[in-house]
Amino acid sequence: MSGEPFVIVGAGAIGAIVGAHLIDSGHEVVFIEANRDHVAAIHAHGLRLSGERELLVRPKVFLPKEYQGRTGKMLLAVKSRHTVEALQPLAKFLDPDGFVVSLQNGLEEDKIKQIVGPERTVGAFITFGGYYVKPGEVHYGGAGSFMVGELDGARTARVEALAQAFSHQQTIVVTDNIYGCLWGKMCLGAVYFGTAIVDAPVQEIYADATCREILGRLAGEAVSVAEAHGVRVEAVDGFDPKAFRPGAPADPAAVARCWDAQLHYWNSHDNTHTGVWRDLKIHKRKTEVDHQAGAIIAKAEEVGIEVPLIRRLKATVESIERGEAEQSFDRLKDLAG
Repeated sequence: MSGEPFVIVGAGAIGAIVGAHLIDSGHEVVFIEANRDHVAAIHAHGLRLSGERELLVRPKVFLPKEYQGRTGKMLLAVKSRHTVEALQPLAKFLDPDGFVVSLQNGLEEDKIKQIVGPERTVGAFITFGGYYVKPGEVHYGGAGSFMVGELDGARTARVEALAQAFSHQQTIVVTDNIYGCLWGKMCLGAVYFGTAIVDAPVQEIYADATCREILGRLAGEAVSVAEAHGVRVEAVDGFDPKAFRPGAPADPAAVARCWDAQLHYWNSHDNTHTGVWRDLKIHKRKTEVDHQAGAIIAKAEEVGIEVPLIRRLKATVESIERGEAEQSFDRLKDLAG
Protein backbone atom coordinates (compact mmCIF):
# COMPACT_ATOMS: atom_id res chain seq x y z
CA MET A 1 0.00 0.00 0.00
CA SER A 2 1.07 3.57 -0.59
CA GLY A 3 2.32 5.95 2.04
CA GLU A 4 -0.99 7.81 2.06
CA PRO A 5 -2.70 8.09 5.43
CA PHE A 6 -5.42 5.79 6.64
CA VAL A 7 -8.61 7.84 6.68
CA ILE A 8 -10.90 6.49 9.40
CA VAL A 9 -14.52 7.58 9.20
CA GLY A 10 -15.75 7.43 12.79
CA ALA A 11 -13.59 7.94 15.89
CA GLY A 12 -15.87 6.04 18.23
CA ALA A 13 -14.88 2.81 19.96
CA ILE A 14 -13.79 0.68 17.00
CA GLY A 15 -12.36 3.43 14.84
CA ALA A 16 -10.39 4.92 17.74
CA ILE A 17 -8.99 1.57 18.87
CA VAL A 18 -7.80 0.63 15.38
CA GLY A 19 -6.57 4.14 14.64
CA ALA A 20 -4.64 4.57 17.89
CA HIS A 21 -2.81 1.28 17.32
CA LEU A 22 -2.01 2.25 13.72
CA ILE A 23 -0.59 5.58 14.90
CA ASP A 24 1.39 3.87 17.67
CA SER A 25 3.03 1.63 15.07
CA GLY A 26 4.07 4.57 12.90
CA HIS A 27 1.22 4.91 10.40
CA GLU A 28 -0.37 8.24 9.60
CA VAL A 29 -4.07 8.36 10.45
CA VAL A 30 -6.70 11.02 9.74
CA PHE A 31 -10.06 10.80 11.48
CA ILE A 32 -13.36 12.11 10.15
CA GLU A 33 -15.81 12.36 13.05
CA ALA A 34 -19.30 13.86 13.33
CA ASN A 35 -19.34 14.35 17.12
CA ARG A 36 -18.24 17.96 17.57
CA ASP A 37 -17.37 17.56 21.26
CA HIS A 38 -15.23 14.51 20.48
CA VAL A 39 -13.44 16.40 17.69
CA ALA A 40 -12.80 19.42 19.94
CA ALA A 41 -11.41 17.22 22.74
CA ILE A 42 -9.08 15.39 20.35
CA HIS A 43 -7.85 18.71 18.96
CA ALA A 44 -7.23 20.04 22.46
CA HIS A 45 -5.87 17.02 24.32
CA GLY A 46 -5.38 14.16 21.86
CA LEU A 47 -7.20 10.84 21.64
CA ARG A 48 -6.82 8.68 24.73
CA LEU A 49 -7.20 4.91 24.77
CA SER A 50 -7.86 3.47 28.24
CA GLY A 51 -8.48 -0.04 29.53
CA GLU A 52 -6.53 -3.00 28.16
CA ARG A 53 -3.96 -0.66 26.68
CA GLU A 54 -3.19 2.93 27.62
CA LEU A 55 -2.31 5.17 24.69
CA LEU A 56 -2.44 8.88 23.96
CA VAL A 57 -2.15 9.85 20.31
CA ARG A 58 -2.58 13.18 18.56
CA PRO A 59 -4.12 12.53 15.16
CA LYS A 60 -5.53 14.96 12.65
CA VAL A 61 -9.32 14.99 12.97
CA PHE A 62 -11.97 16.73 10.89
CA LEU A 63 -15.71 17.14 10.91
CA PRO A 64 -17.18 15.53 7.77
CA LYS A 65 -17.78 18.84 5.97
CA GLU A 66 -14.25 20.04 6.77
CA TYR A 67 -12.33 17.19 5.18
CA GLN A 68 -10.54 17.75 1.87
CA GLY A 69 -7.95 15.24 0.73
CA ARG A 70 -7.16 12.04 -1.12
CA THR A 71 -6.67 8.55 0.22
CA GLY A 72 -6.32 5.03 -1.02
CA LYS A 73 -7.23 3.52 2.35
CA MET A 74 -10.55 4.44 3.98
CA LEU A 75 -11.77 2.57 7.05
CA LEU A 76 -15.48 2.90 7.78
CA ALA A 77 -16.21 2.68 11.51
CA VAL A 78 -19.65 4.26 11.88
CA LYS A 79 -22.85 2.60 13.08
CA SER A 80 -24.49 0.56 10.35
CA ARG A 81 -27.47 2.93 10.21
CA HIS A 82 -25.07 5.70 9.11
CA THR A 83 -23.14 3.79 6.42
CA VAL A 84 -24.64 5.45 3.35
CA GLU A 85 -24.89 8.98 4.73
CA ALA A 86 -21.30 8.84 6.01
CA LEU A 87 -19.65 7.25 2.98
CA GLN A 88 -21.50 8.78 0.05
CA PRO A 89 -20.13 12.34 0.38
CA LEU A 90 -16.60 11.06 1.11
CA ALA A 91 -16.35 8.54 -1.73
CA LYS A 92 -15.10 11.28 -4.07
CA PHE A 93 -11.89 11.48 -2.02
CA LEU A 94 -11.06 7.82 -2.62
CA ASP A 95 -8.31 7.13 -5.17
CA PRO A 96 -9.38 5.21 -8.29
CA ASP A 97 -7.36 2.22 -7.09
CA GLY A 98 -8.19 2.82 -3.42
CA PHE A 99 -10.53 0.81 -1.23
CA VAL A 100 -12.93 1.02 1.70
CA VAL A 101 -12.78 -1.42 4.61
CA SER A 102 -15.88 -1.92 6.76
CA LEU A 103 -15.06 -2.17 10.48
CA GLN A 104 -18.76 -2.43 11.26
CA ASN A 105 -21.39 -4.84 12.43
CA GLY A 106 -23.79 -6.31 9.91
CA LEU A 107 -23.43 -6.90 6.18
CA GLU A 108 -22.42 -3.35 5.35
CA GLU A 109 -20.06 -4.45 2.58
CA ASP A 110 -23.15 -4.83 0.38
CA LYS A 111 -23.96 -1.13 0.84
CA ILE A 112 -20.37 -0.02 0.43
CA LYS A 113 -19.88 -1.82 -2.87
CA GLN A 114 -22.99 -0.09 -4.23
CA ILE A 115 -21.27 3.25 -3.58
CA VAL A 116 -17.61 2.61 -4.51
CA GLY A 117 -17.82 -0.67 -6.43
CA PRO A 118 -17.09 -4.25 -5.35
CA GLU A 119 -13.49 -4.02 -6.55
CA ARG A 120 -12.89 -1.17 -4.09
CA THR A 121 -14.58 -2.88 -1.12
CA VAL A 122 -12.75 -5.01 1.45
CA GLY A 123 -14.40 -6.92 4.28
CA ALA A 124 -13.30 -7.12 7.89
CA PHE A 125 -14.52 -9.20 10.81
CA ILE A 126 -13.85 -7.98 14.35
CA THR A 127 -14.87 -9.08 17.82
CA PHE A 128 -12.53 -7.06 20.03
CA GLY A 129 -14.34 -4.95 22.60
CA GLY A 130 -14.50 -1.30 23.50
CA TYR A 131 -16.75 1.65 24.15
CA TYR A 132 -16.84 5.43 23.99
CA VAL A 133 -16.17 6.91 27.45
CA LYS A 134 -16.31 10.66 26.90
CA PRO A 135 -15.08 13.23 24.38
CA GLY A 136 -11.46 12.41 23.66
CA GLU A 137 -11.45 8.98 25.35
CA VAL A 138 -12.33 5.45 24.24
CA HIS A 139 -12.04 2.33 26.39
CA TYR A 140 -10.35 -0.74 24.87
CA GLY A 141 -11.70 -3.95 26.40
CA GLY A 142 -9.16 -6.33 24.90
CA ALA A 143 -8.41 -8.46 21.86
CA GLY A 144 -10.82 -10.76 20.04
CA SER A 145 -10.88 -11.90 16.46
CA PHE A 146 -9.68 -9.59 13.70
CA MET A 147 -9.85 -10.83 10.10
CA VAL A 148 -9.69 -9.16 6.71
CA GLY A 149 -10.72 -10.58 3.37
CA GLU A 150 -11.60 -9.84 -0.21
CA LEU A 151 -15.29 -10.25 -1.04
CA ASP A 152 -14.44 -12.91 -3.62
CA GLY A 153 -12.08 -14.79 -1.28
CA ALA A 154 -8.90 -13.95 -3.21
CA ARG A 155 -5.66 -13.53 -1.27
CA THR A 156 -4.39 -10.21 -2.58
CA ALA A 157 -1.46 -7.95 -1.82
CA ARG A 158 -3.75 -5.33 -0.32
CA VAL A 159 -5.33 -7.63 2.27
CA GLU A 160 -1.89 -8.96 3.16
CA ALA A 161 -0.69 -5.38 3.62
CA LEU A 162 -3.75 -4.54 5.74
CA ALA A 163 -3.10 -7.55 7.95
CA GLN A 164 0.47 -6.39 8.44
CA ALA A 165 -0.60 -2.83 9.23
CA PHE A 166 -3.20 -3.95 11.79
CA SER A 167 -0.91 -6.54 13.43
CA HIS A 168 0.45 -4.08 15.97
CA GLN A 169 -2.93 -4.29 17.68
CA GLN A 170 -3.22 -8.10 17.71
CA THR A 171 -2.93 -11.19 15.54
CA ILE A 172 -4.69 -10.66 12.19
CA VAL A 173 -6.02 -13.45 9.95
CA VAL A 174 -6.60 -13.17 6.20
CA THR A 175 -9.75 -15.15 5.39
CA ASP A 176 -11.06 -16.54 2.11
CA ASN A 177 -14.61 -16.63 3.51
CA ILE A 178 -15.35 -13.13 4.76
CA TYR A 179 -19.10 -13.50 4.24
CA GLY A 180 -19.08 -16.70 6.29
CA CYS A 181 -17.33 -14.79 9.07
CA LEU A 182 -19.73 -11.87 8.85
CA TRP A 183 -22.73 -14.20 8.97
CA GLY A 184 -21.20 -16.00 11.94
CA LYS A 185 -21.09 -12.65 13.68
CA MET A 186 -24.67 -11.92 12.60
CA CYS A 187 -25.72 -15.18 14.28
CA LEU A 188 -23.83 -14.31 17.44
CA GLY A 189 -25.18 -10.78 17.14
CA ALA A 190 -28.71 -12.17 17.46
CA VAL A 191 -27.56 -13.76 20.72
CA TYR A 192 -26.08 -10.45 21.88
CA PHE A 193 -29.26 -8.55 21.10
CA GLY A 194 -31.03 -11.19 23.19
CA THR A 195 -28.71 -10.53 26.14
CA ALA A 196 -29.17 -6.78 25.72
CA ILE A 197 -32.88 -6.93 26.54
CA VAL A 198 -31.88 -8.22 29.99
CA ASP A 199 -30.43 -5.79 32.52
CA ALA A 200 -27.68 -8.12 33.73
CA PRO A 201 -24.08 -9.05 32.88
CA VAL A 202 -23.71 -11.44 29.96
CA GLN A 203 -22.15 -14.13 32.16
CA GLU A 204 -25.15 -14.05 34.50
CA ILE A 205 -27.54 -14.47 31.58
CA TYR A 206 -25.54 -17.39 30.20
CA ALA A 207 -25.77 -19.07 33.63
CA ASP A 208 -29.55 -19.44 33.17
CA ALA A 209 -30.40 -22.62 31.23
CA THR A 210 -33.68 -21.23 29.89
CA CYS A 211 -31.91 -18.12 28.62
CA ARG A 212 -29.24 -20.23 26.92
CA GLU A 213 -31.90 -22.29 25.16
CA ILE A 214 -33.67 -19.18 23.83
CA LEU A 215 -30.41 -17.53 22.79
CA GLY A 216 -29.40 -20.70 20.98
CA ARG A 217 -32.67 -20.69 19.07
CA LEU A 218 -31.98 -17.12 17.95
CA ALA A 219 -28.59 -18.20 16.61
CA GLY A 220 -30.20 -21.19 14.92
CA GLU A 221 -32.75 -19.09 13.08
CA ALA A 222 -29.97 -16.86 11.77
CA VAL A 223 -27.93 -19.90 10.63
CA SER A 224 -30.88 -21.27 8.69
CA VAL A 225 -31.15 -18.00 6.77
CA ALA A 226 -27.42 -17.80 6.00
CA GLU A 227 -27.28 -21.38 4.77
CA ALA A 228 -30.37 -20.88 2.60
CA HIS A 229 -28.35 -18.15 0.86
CA GLY A 230 -25.46 -20.54 0.29
CA VAL A 231 -23.19 -19.10 2.99
CA ARG A 232 -20.68 -21.33 4.78
CA VAL A 233 -21.08 -19.94 8.30
CA GLU A 234 -17.88 -19.70 10.33
CA ALA A 235 -17.42 -20.00 14.09
CA VAL A 236 -16.82 -16.82 16.08
CA ASP A 237 -14.21 -17.07 18.85
CA GLY A 238 -15.13 -20.73 19.37
CA PHE A 239 -18.90 -20.13 19.19
CA ASP A 240 -20.14 -22.17 16.22
CA PRO A 241 -23.69 -21.11 15.33
CA LYS A 242 -24.15 -24.30 13.31
CA ALA A 243 -24.46 -26.19 16.59
CA PHE A 244 -27.89 -24.57 16.93
CA ARG A 245 -29.11 -25.31 13.39
CA PRO A 246 -32.90 -25.97 13.54
CA GLY A 247 -33.90 -29.54 12.73
CA ALA A 248 -30.38 -30.94 13.07
CA PRO A 249 -29.74 -33.80 15.52
CA ALA A 250 -28.96 -32.37 18.94
CA ASP A 251 -25.29 -32.40 19.92
CA PRO A 252 -25.16 -31.38 23.59
CA ALA A 253 -21.35 -31.49 23.60
CA ALA A 254 -21.12 -29.05 20.67
CA VAL A 255 -23.65 -26.73 22.30
CA ALA A 256 -21.73 -26.85 25.59
CA ARG A 257 -18.49 -25.98 23.79
CA CYS A 258 -20.17 -22.91 22.32
CA TRP A 259 -21.25 -21.57 25.68
CA ASP A 260 -17.88 -22.42 27.23
CA ALA A 261 -16.21 -20.45 24.45
CA GLN A 262 -18.49 -17.50 25.07
CA LEU A 263 -17.77 -17.54 28.79
CA HIS A 264 -14.05 -17.68 28.05
CA TYR A 265 -14.39 -14.70 25.72
CA TRP A 266 -16.34 -12.58 28.20
CA ASN A 267 -14.19 -13.57 31.17
CA SER A 268 -11.07 -12.52 29.27
CA HIS A 269 -12.34 -8.94 28.85
CA ASP A 270 -13.22 -6.25 31.33
CA ASN A 271 -16.55 -5.64 29.55
CA THR A 272 -19.56 -7.34 31.13
CA HIS A 273 -22.26 -6.00 28.79
CA THR A 274 -22.64 -5.63 25.05
CA GLY A 275 -22.63 -2.38 23.14
CA VAL A 276 -26.32 -2.92 22.43
CA TRP A 277 -27.03 -2.99 26.17
CA ARG A 278 -25.09 0.30 26.49
CA ASP A 279 -27.17 1.87 23.73
CA LEU A 280 -30.38 0.90 25.52
CA LYS A 281 -29.38 1.41 29.16
CA ILE A 282 -26.72 4.12 29.19
CA HIS A 283 -27.07 6.18 26.03
CA LYS A 284 -30.85 5.79 25.63
CA ARG A 285 -30.49 5.76 21.83
CA LYS A 286 -31.47 3.63 18.88
CA THR A 287 -29.51 0.46 18.37
CA GLU A 288 -28.47 -1.20 15.11
CA VAL A 289 -31.36 -3.67 15.37
CA ASP A 290 -32.79 -2.59 11.99
CA HIS A 291 -29.50 -3.40 10.31
CA GLN A 292 -28.81 -6.67 12.10
CA ALA A 293 -31.98 -8.45 13.23
CA GLY A 294 -33.81 -6.50 10.55
CA ALA A 295 -31.30 -7.61 7.92
CA ILE A 296 -31.74 -11.25 8.93
CA ILE A 297 -35.51 -10.88 8.64
CA ALA A 298 -35.18 -9.32 5.17
CA LYS A 299 -32.83 -12.09 4.03
CA ALA A 300 -35.24 -14.69 5.48
CA GLU A 301 -38.12 -13.23 3.47
CA GLU A 302 -36.05 -13.52 0.28
CA VAL A 303 -35.87 -17.31 0.69
CA GLY A 304 -39.21 -17.92 2.45
CA ILE A 305 -37.84 -18.89 5.87
CA GLU A 306 -39.71 -18.12 9.08
CA VAL A 307 -37.74 -16.46 11.91
CA PRO A 308 -40.37 -15.86 14.61
CA LEU A 309 -37.96 -15.40 17.54
CA ILE A 310 -35.82 -12.89 15.68
CA ARG A 311 -38.97 -10.98 14.71
CA ARG A 312 -40.08 -10.87 18.36
CA LEU A 313 -36.55 -9.88 19.40
CA LYS A 314 -36.54 -6.93 16.99
CA ALA A 315 -39.96 -5.78 18.25
CA THR A 316 -38.81 -6.07 21.87
CA VAL A 317 -35.65 -4.05 21.28
CA GLU A 318 -37.69 -1.38 19.54
CA SER A 319 -40.16 -1.22 22.43
CA ILE A 320 -37.26 -0.67 24.85
CA GLU A 321 -35.83 2.02 22.55
CA ARG A 322 -39.18 3.83 22.71
CA GLY A 323 -39.26 3.60 26.49
CA GLU A 324 -42.31 1.31 26.46
CA ALA A 325 -40.58 -1.65 28.13
CA GLU A 326 -37.78 -2.26 30.62
CA GLN A 327 -34.81 -4.58 30.20
CA SER A 328 -35.35 -7.73 32.25
CA PHE A 329 -35.07 -11.51 32.19
CA ASP A 330 -38.81 -11.60 31.44
CA ARG A 331 -38.22 -9.75 28.16
CA LEU A 332 -35.90 -12.51 26.97
CA LYS A 333 -38.04 -15.38 28.23
CA ASP A 334 -41.13 -13.86 26.60
CA LEU A 335 -39.49 -14.38 23.20
CA ALA A 336 -40.16 -18.10 23.50
CA GLY A 337 -43.88 -17.39 23.30
